[in-house]
Parts: sequence; structure tokens; C-alpha cells
Amino acid sequence: MKLCAIYCVWGDYDLLYHSTENIRPLVDGVIIVASEKSNYGELHEIPFWGRDFLVNREPQFYHPMNSETDKRNYGLKIAREQGYTHFIMMDADEFYECEDVSREKQKFIDRPDLQGLVCRTRVYFKSPRLTIGFDTTLVPFMHKITPSLKHEFNRRYPFAWEGHNIRIDPTRSLNINSGVEMCDTVMHHYSWVRKDYEKKIRNSTARQNIEKSTIREDLVLAKDGYKVKFYDKVLYTVENKFNLPEYDVMV
Repeated sequence: MKLCAIYCVWGDYDLLYHSTENIRPLVDGVIIVASEKSNYGELHEIPFWGRDFLVNREPQFYHPMNSETDKRNYGLKIAREQGYTHFIMMDADEFYECEDVSREKQKFIDRPDLQGLVCRTRVYFKSPRLTIGFDTTLVPFMHKITPSLKHEFNRRYPFAWEGHNIRIDPTRSLNINSGVEMCDTVMHHYSWVRKDYEKKIRNSTARQNIEKSTIREDLVLAKDGYKVKFYDKVLYTVENKFNLPEYDVMV
């Protein structure tokens, strides 16, 4: 088994540093697919990055979702070329605990038929010490790399939909319909812990929905016990598990 982490990034290099430091000891290599332009055309220079394999892939399509899917598939292409057999799908604001990754790696070694694993997400809000707990969103975690594997919008990808509700980001679902299981691993998602919230809002693939939401009000009022309207969940305090910085920012 040769395992890599594949990141798709634009702009979130502070968080990327912490995330790659977390995952690097657990994998055989890290591939970063970065762009200078967001999917909406906003510019952010790619910094020098001497730690991992970094490649540039600018948006290829008019629709942000298609460009994001293309970046993920470009990362898979590089992973194949470099001889990786398995990968973990990553963004800059995502973290995993060491024991979880080690346990799930062993499953693939013990079970050659296993194609992939999906896991739950715990979302952190404004501070690495504040969380809403588990989100309704699920995320593809670790998968076997096959010659035909690719990211695509696929309603039949396991756990992607629950009735009429989408559970998995369509840019992350894969063109497989079986052999994927839910696992006990938790992805720690620091999606709203960053220096510049407005940049995230402006360039999110879900920008239209986020712009209309209560997210700005929630970020201003966020504290222990506050009910975040955006998620309809109450914040509570936890340990800063990955020693992330507290960003003192205005929204």
C-alpha cells in the first residue's frame, strides 16, 4: 500500500501549513494542486512550498463546480503517475487524528475488495475551540486508486444522497457505486476558522447560498452557547486538538 494525501487549494496557505504538518507523518507523500485564480477569478499568489509536491492547475471551466472537480481529477492523475495505490482527499482546512488514519489503512491491507471509506465531519466555527459538533455533511475519506477512478457528479456514489438531500460535496463524489463503507473516523473541518472570512464567502462553490445566509451575523456573535443559525446548532467549547492559531479578525 502506498498512500498519498491529495489537496486542492486556493489561498488558504496558513491552514494548509498546519494541515500538511498533521497528515504528512501518516502518508507516503503529499500532492498539492494549487491555483493562482479562484473559481471566480480572484487572484492569490502561490507561495514557495518546498515541503511537498506542488503543481499548478488553473480553473478550466466556466462553472466553479466543474473546475473544482477538474482539480481533484488532476491530483488523481499525478498520484497514478507517481505510483500511489490509495489516497486521502483533502482541503486546506481539514484534519485527521493519527490513530484514525492508521486504523483505516489497515482495513485496506486486510480487505483487498474495499474500494473506499466515507466519514462524518465535525465543524469548527470562528475559533478552533468552538464547534457545532457533527454536521449533516459526510466526506469521502480514503480510497483505492484504480485506472478508471475519477471524481464526477454521481448520485449513486454510496452515502452521497439521503432522499432528496445531498450529503457529499458533488466535486468529491467518485464514479463508483459499491465497495464504499462508512467508517468511525471523524474529519475535523475548520471551515470557518481563518484570517479572512470574506475571501472564503466570495470564492466558495456555494457562494450564492452562503451570501444569502446568516453566516456574517453568526461569526460576529459566535461564542460558547450561541446557536448558529447557519447550522441551526449550538456552539460548545472543546480543546484545540491540532494547536491551530486563534485569528483575531473582524467580519
